[in-house]
Amino acid sequence: MAHIEASFFDRRFDDEKFSEKMVEALTQAVASVLGEEAGNDTSVILHSVEPSRWGYRGKLLG
Repeated sequence: MAHIEASFFDRRFDDEKFSEKMVEALTQAVASVLGEEAGNDTSVILHSVEPSRWGYRGKLLG
């Protein structure tokens, strides 16, 4: 079983299809590497983060 957690800026979720597309794409990525059975047993959690709470290269992005 694969379990994937991924974080994105909250504005990505403004697109109504984003979550559906991302869950499908991540699941297909697992299936392409580990096989269809593993893809069928994959869970995905998407996190929404404000840019002001995301740090990169020692600085906040927001």
